[in-house]
Amino acid sequence: MDYSDSEIYAGVRNGDLAAFEQLYKQYYTFFRLVAFHITHNNDDAEEVVSEVFVKLWNQRNEIEIATSVKAYITRSVQNAAINFVKKQTAAKKVTNSIDESDYCLLAWDSDYPLGQLYEKDVIEILKKNIRLLPEGCRKVYLMSRTREFTYNDIAEKLGISVNTVKMQMKIALSRLREALVDYISIFLIYIGLS
Repeated sequence: MDYSDSEIYAGVRNGDLAAFEQLYKQYYTFFRLVAFHITHNNDDAEEVVSEVFVKLWNQRNEIEIATSVKAYITRSVQNAAINFVKKQTAAKKVTNSIDESDYCLLAWDSDYPLGQLYEKDVIEILKKNIRLLPEGCRKVYLMSRTREFTYNDIAEKLGISVNTVKMQMKIALSRLREALVDYISIFLIYIGLS
């Protein structure tokens, strides 16, 4: 069944998965091009669009769209892509300061006491943030990382598409990466490198 724009919006708000899937299929390529125009990277563009769609679904009851659904999501994708680029730039600065520092190389060494403490903290941050992932994201991530299932296996076991598995993994990895970037920044400040 094909939905009009107003029916898609109403359907998504009411939790109609078919309407959401039509929205995704109908506009995904366009939104990816919008994101690519800002990120200049296909994988990053896909990650941005996936996050926007997940956010749209998770917050569907709270979203008020005054314009068309396409215009609303286009603006969301643009904003998300700009924020993504800003975070990537900040992460590169952190990585560059790590690469340039002998102190930091020593601190990262797990044989060094500070390195052991750092490794323990990173593991705790990852565990905590895995627990904070949305349920679907968490299931997909754990099946992939702890049980080493392929994306096809996960899709089959959960009854979802491989594209949905990829989208959920991208979101999980992005959130975990963000949590670690924040920690690395604090760590560098602590040891006086930032």
